[in-house]
Amino acid sequence: MSKNNSLSIFSIIMILALLGLNVYQWTTNSKMKKELHMEKSNLLELEKANSELNLRFESKMEELEGLRGDNQELNAQIDVQKSELSKQKKRISGLIWTEKELGKVKQEIESMALQADQHIAQIARLKQENEALNTSVQSLNAANTELTETVMTNQKRISSLDSVKTILVSQTEELSEVNNTLSTKVDMAEAIKINFIEVKGYDVRDGGEVKEKSRAKKVEMLRACFTTETNLVVAAGEEEFQVRYTNPAGEVLYVESLGSGSITNKLTDKTERYTAAGTIEYKNKDTKACLDWKPNFKLIQGNYTVDIFNNGFLVGKGTFRLK
Repeated sequence: MSKNNSLSIFSIIMILALLGLNVYQWTTNSKMKKELHMEKSNLLELEKANSELNLRFESKMEELEGLRGDNQELNAQIDVQKSELSKQKKRISGLIWTEKELGKVKQEIESMALQADQHIAQIARLKQENEALNTSVQSLNAANTELTETVMTNQKRISSLDSVKTILVSQTEELSEVNNTLSTKVDMAEAIKINFIEVKGYDVRDGGEVKEKSRAKKVEMLRACFTTETNLVVAAGEEEFQVRYTNPAGEVLYVESLGSGSITNKLTDKTERYTAAGTIEYKNKDTKACLDWKPNFKLIQGNYTVDIFNNGFLVGKGTFRLK
């Protein structure tokens, strides 16, 4: 092979190599541009989600602050709601910037706003009732002042004075009833409601193992599992719940030595018997828990009802059947 032919082949190889290198660089640059574009798009979506979160958060915080007044209990509830709202915002912000869970973020923002709206409406209603109560107190004070002036001016009108005193006592009793009603409503707002209840029977074996049973004569333990609703009025911590079982004959399952007892229903002011009680760790969000009760007698067949109480109120109700 001549020297010129060797140079030509080498030149062709070099040209092909350069062309291949150019194709590789073009392909690599195109891929990098596409990835950069996608990254910018994702970042833009994250920033939009964060902006929406900030706007919704600031809006709800302003609404809560706008409800602040002279009532210390209501102000304390507002502070609790603002604190919980801040925790929710921090958690959702973590979903945006740490986990980048855009699909879940929108649901969480809507859930945060919905819960905030519910508690804003609740606090607004309590504030309105408190203002109505203050108006009643002012009216009563004005009536009392007028009564005092009347007594000083008309000392001889004893019978008239007695009549006015009777009216005053009646108004005071009415005011006390209104105050008791408001206190009951505040207590009711602090009750943690139940949105799911399931009761199953179990056979308890040696070693503490349990096996699900549906036949009444084989059931040695009843287990009530339930899920609470989120109640931002209530701080996270231990919460006691009472469970009442009523058998098909309408009898409450009640054995004091096995933990049964009684509570006062704050809504009806009546004494309510319960079968068992237990404490759960409430996490200020939807919380799952179970309470067990082992009767020392054989259960009968049929449909049972289960009632769950918290803070003196009936917060959940359900049924189950034993064959």
